Amino acid sequence: MKNNVKWIYSLFVSHWLLLALCLMCLGHFLRGHSVASDSLSVTEILERIQRRYDVTDFEADFNQQSRLKAMDIVDTAQGHVSFRPPAMMRWHYKTPENYILIINTEKLWIYWPEENQVMVGKATDYLGNTGLAEFFAESTKLLNSFHIEQSNGEFARKGLHALKLTPKKMEPNLDKAFLLVAEETFDIVELITYNTFGDETRIRFSGLRFNLGLDPSLFEFKIPENADVLQLQAQF
Repeated sequence: MKNNVKWIYSLFVSHWLLLALCLMCLGHFLRGHSVASDSLSVTEILERIQRRYDVTDFEADFNQQSRLKAMDIVDTAQGHVSFRPPAMMRWHYKTPENYILIINTEKLWIYWPEENQVMVGKATDYLGNTGLAEFFAESTKLLNSFHIEQSNGEFARKGLHALKLTPKKMEPNLDKAFLLVAEETFDIVELITYNTFGDETRIRFSGLRFNLGLDPSLFEFKIPENADVLQLQAQF
């Protein structure tokens, strides 16, 4: 599985990073991002999402579809994700491959139960590379790095707000993203990201559950006995 580390890292810095940005402190978006629409401005939409996710923790089921443009390959996966703001995430991929990614403010673990293999790294190595460490320290700095506008293109659908996020600074792993939000509940129902190669990742969320009292230990990992432990490098 260690041959997949670069691919997993690429996913992390795109949709996992962006999802953390969107879900953990949308309330810090500046008024300067506001763009008028028929009903709500971008700022108003973001503020209502923030109120929806102003919770102690939440969980959801997810379905992921990743398309590699150059090879015309589409992979799908399903699993469960848990968040405990501001900086704890646990992604459990269940099918087609079973593995768990856990990250908190100190460490990152990737664990494959069937192989009893664990990859361990310092969270700051990866958060620092992506700018997420700065985001957790002062969120407006990262939020100011995105142009945000309402999308009237292919992702504009009845019953949904569609927001387009474009990094102001070129990032190879994240060229643009679309956030689809339910008009009635302001639940985030889908996140679509593209890298500079045109590869697309879609994550659809369902079964959102809030304020479950998730134990912080859920975002820690105890390495099993006799596990094969590999140290993740700070850069690939």
